[in-house]
Amino acid sequence: MIKFDQYFILFFESVGAFMFIFFLIQYTIIKRKEYLYYAIYLFCLSVYYLVAIPDFFFGISMSNLPEVAKYDLFKRPLQFLSSVFYTLFIIYYLNLEKLSSYLFRFFKSLILMYVVLAAICFVLNYLHLNYDNGYYIFSLLLFPLQLWIVIALFRHKVAYSNYIIWGSIITLVGSSCTLVYYIYLIKYDPGNPFANALSYWPVQVSILVDMFLFTIALQRKIADNEKSLINAAYYRQQAILLERERIIADLHDDVGGGLSSIRMMSDLMAQKGTKEQLPEYVMFGQKISHTAKDIAQRMHTIIWSLNAENDTVNNFAEYVRQYGVAFFENSPIRFISDNLKMPGSDIEISGVKRKNLFLIIKEGFHNTVKHSSATEASVHISLNKNNLHISIKDNGKGIADEDNPASIRFGNGLKNMQKRMDEIGGDIHIDTGKGTSIEINVPIK
Repeated sequence: MIKFDQYFILFFESVGAFMFIFFLIQYTIIKRKEYLYYAIYLFCLSVYYLVAIPDFFFGISMSNLPEVAKYDLFKRPLQFLSSVFYTLFIIYYLNLEKLSSYLFRFFKSLILMYVVLAAICFVLNYLHLNYDNGYYIFSLLLFPLQLWIVIALFRHKVAYSNYIIWGSIITLVGSSCTLVYYIYLIKYDPGNPFANALSYWPVQVSILVDMFLFTIALQRKIADNEKSLINAAYYRQQAILLERERIIADLHDDVGGGLSSIRMMSDLMAQKGTKEQLPEYVMFGQKISHTAKDIAQRMHTIIWSLNAENDTVNNFAEYVRQYGVAFFENSPIRFISDNLKMPGSDIEISGVKRKNLFLIIKEGFHNTVKHSSATEASVHISLNKNNLHISIKDNGKGIADEDNPASIRFGNGLKNMQKRMDEIGGDIHIDTGKGTSIEINVPIK
């Protein structure tokens, strides 16, 4: 008649096999390494208990030492191999490589230790050398190390680590109880035919609890990921709507206003009918030409800012350089741009930030030509980690107000600059001592 403890062993193996298949399927779908390593860990555990309890699964008498030795050849190596894959699972599930380089290196050294121990146990088993006492002593010595690992995970407060920590604590306690119980049964109840199978009860119960906790952690993580995806989709939709509103506003303000100016100047020209008024025709024609060029440039800027292919720092710097060359071409000001391809210049920068930064630079160029009387102007764009730095300088007389030297003669331009910087979360500093210097810093991530 099958007893309850035997039912439990079959139940444990069934759960292990089912969870192995479940996480293997999860890996084939999601392609995340933690699922693969957890599946292999469960597989190693299932095979381990097959060879650890051969009397139950294969009807082998534990007193038949030659037959038992065939299974013992793989027993302890499989135990340490399961620790290898469980450690790999923790590394990838908690993303320790990015979140804690110290823990990542430590867990990597643990993996190496477990692999070496698995190889040593296999060789000693193959040579039929008795190392039970050394194994028990070493297993007891591993207890404080494993306890320290749990404390380290507590201290680093890695996301979703609480489930792993409590599962590890329970498994650690169960393994220790199994080891002590096994030693007790061998010493004080050597004639018990169920001693071998009974000794694994504590660790098997703890492993089932660990699987249960990890399943909860997995569901929490999946739910949080789905929530993040939903939020990301929502924010993308909001960004699209906001960008559409910006496009409408830009087209209305920039293009619509410019076309209105052209229409009014054309109407004034139509009202002038005498030859004496020809100079005014020339003046209006120049204004119309200038306005048309300005509209074309603004339209180009809007289209450039919307093109996702331009969403890199390097493309932004090149666009600024080309605009500066064209802007200062017919002026007495020599333009300098040393925006060579810089490390990390392929980092993405959003169209909103590109557009606002460009319009700030454009305003700076405009003030240089209009107010500075400079002979030289420069722009320098550089990256410092995830911060973009832009420096615009000229060697002119500055833009201080003649009636109030302490103030800066920018008019609405300065307010617009500051407004644009506030919109993209950056800061701007203007120095008008020897010439004019505009320093811009903005995070691009």
